[in-house]
Amino acid sequence: MTVRIASSRLWEIYGSIGLLSAHRGLVPWPYANWAKAARRSLSRSDVTIPGWLVHLFRTGGGTLPPFLLAVPPSDGPDLSEELAHLVTVCPSRVRAELEQRYPQGVPAEVRPLYADPAARVAELRAFLPRYWWAALAPYAATLRAATEEDILRRARTLATQGPEALLDAVGGIAVPGGVAVPGVMAVSGVSRLVLVPLLFGRGAPFCASAPDGSEAALSYPVEGSAVLVGEAPPERRADADAPVRGDRLEILIGRSRAGVVRALVAPTTTSDLAAALGLAPSTVSQHLTALVAAGVVRRRRAGVRVLYELDHPGVVLLRHLDHARGLPVTR
Repeated sequence: MTVRIASSRLWEIYGSIGLLSAHRGLVPWPYANWAKAARRSLSRSDVTIPGWLVHLFRTGGGTLPPFLLAVPPSDGPDLSEELAHLVTVCPSRVRAELEQRYPQGVPAEVRPLYADPAARVAELRAFLPRYWWAALAPYAATLRAATEEDILRRARTLATQGPEALLDAVGGIAVPGGVAVPGVMAVSGVSRLVLVPLLFGRGAPFCASAPDGSEAALSYPVEGSAVLVGEAPPERRADADAPVRGDRLEILIGRSRAGVVRALVAPTTTSDLAAALGLAPSTVSQHLTALVAAGVVRRRRAGVRVLYELDHPGVVLLRHLDHARGLPVTR
């Protein structure tokens, strides 16, 4: 079985809708700020998630019926290209999959989809691009950068350690002729597996199979989801580096340097750090130089970019002093 990695805008959209659907109120860190902004933007744009889609997520543990998903046709396909498969979905397949999903009877919330699959699928095809522009387009550069960085990391694992190690890293297990995710899904009889990295991959993974059964796709969460925290740069003032009372990390190393450390839960460049934190690039560079010298941060090259990320001592420092902020540092 061969393995490839491909991004998918459609799967990312579904992942983000799943988060909003699963949490009526506050969405867990690090998606909380994004969720607040997305809900405001959806409201202003008069974009409403179809009720039957919300119910599919809530009753399926975050999963979706197979007819809504397809194996990404290529790396980074256009959304319209990904939506094309919905045109070919026949009503009988929709009803059969809903009956299998709800053996005790299709609930009232999903009845509109069951009664008229063609109309509801057409509604979905019109809705998804509008949702993208309202909720995710402002984060397109962040999504692309984090996904590309993750693909490079996974591709390195695939090249140096083989497909079994890569599957293990994303939560899958190679089985004869296929792949399995314990307690979630199993796909057999496939010759090609596509792994789909999702920044909004929290919860159960999505899976899909090609019509001829030769290819299957499985999503996994990108490790750099912390880039979505999106905290507004602090207001600059005369004592801009004075620590916030009770903030132990800021008390120890200063406010702006603590901001740099917290931003490095995902690999980042100097210029991106400066833009995100509202600091001069020269200031960020000085902080990074000190943090690298202290062994808290490490520097590495990825193509033409120079990336900075927390080294193990930095992870320990952040976990020990910042645990109350809920930072999911897992390195």
